[in-house]
Order: sequence, then structure tokens, then C-alpha cells
Amino acid sequence: ASEPALASNLYSTILAHNSLESTMSFLLANKLANPTMLGMQLMRLIQQAYDDDPGLMEAALADLQAVYDRDPACDKYSQAMLYFKGFQAVQCHRVAHWLWSKGRK
Repeated sequence: ASEPALASNLYSTILAHNSLESTMSFLLANKLANPTMLGMQLMRLIQQAYDDDPGLMEAALADLQAVYDRDPACDKYSQAMLYFKGFQAVQCHRVAHWLWSKGRK
């Protein structure tokens, strides 16, 4: 509400999804997408990881809480999720570790 220019980004990244897993899959896939690995492929892959291992989302929520509690620049959970590259990098690492543990290198 305070920044209308960001409304469509907030909607497409967070509000259009029915779960936090779907939101994180969409967000991470869009960060990692490139011409040879399309965003939709990555989104399905990341969603598969979240579906297979609920601990990934539990860890993501703990990470999100830690950022919110410890970073004085963070005053909203959505802010950390959308804009904090360190948080996003840790979530990508968790998914990559899940892939590695499944023998998908």
C-alpha cells in the first residue's frame, strides 16, 4: 500500500501462490532461471524438493525468522524473502543439497 509500483511484484511473487512452498519455488526459480534452464522447469524441480522433504520448508521458516529477528534493516518477513540475497542463497543451497543427496548431480 505504501509503494504502489511494487504491488505487481508482491502479487506475482507472493499473493498469487497458495502456499509458502509455491512462493519459494517461484521466487528461487526466477532468480536462477537462464536461457538453457527455464524458470518453469526450475520451479517444478524446487517444488519437488519441497514436496519430498518438509524439513526444507521448516528450515526456510527458521531462516526467515532468524533474519527478521537479527537484521535491524528487516521489518517485514516478505522483505527478507523478496530482497535479501543471503536468505535466497541459503534456500538455493538447501535445494541443491537435496538434489545432491538424491544422486542428482
